[in-house]
Amino acid sequence: MKGKALRIFTAFAAGVALLAVISAVAVCIIFPNKYASEVNAAADEFGLDRTLVRSVVWAESKFDPNATSKKGAKGLMQLMPETYMACAVALYIENPESKMCDPAVSLRCGCYYLSLLIDKFDGNERAALMAYNAGEQNAKRFLAGEKMFAETARYLDSIAFAKKVYGLFA
Repeated sequence: MKGKALRIFTAFAAGVALLAVISAVAVCIIFPNKYASEVNAAADEFGLDRTLVRSVVWAESKFDPNATSKKGAKGLMQLMPETYMACAVALYIENPESKMCDPAVSLRCGCYYLSLLIDKFDGNERAALMAYNAGEQNAKRFLAGEKMFAETARYLDSIAFAKKVYGLFA
């Protein structure tokens, strides 16, 4: 009986271990950590939490450097062309027109812009994320009590969830 119990326990333990591995692989597929050195460098350059930056990239582009939104936002951090160009000029990026989808450049510009928004909203990360998604004026209206856009509410939820997941690996 002892031998049979040991075999059952061993099979059960192996099954649990297999499920853990499958779960870990699934999390890594759904929440990739591509461009880790570029994310870390850009986040650190602008004093941003690395987990926040990964979460924004995940929510914006799912780590696809060539992602383009219906509204025309591009790159890993999905900046609108005007915003991207303003950031690129402020950061002295040479030939920025050809680098909008370059991961390192997109991350630097996106992190710079996000850091500006966090400063504008006195360190209020949630307000800065509202502005990143819906624009500064809309974020101010949301903070004043106007109903938030459903898309912006989903965006904030998505960032919060991704931060929890990416926080597990920090």
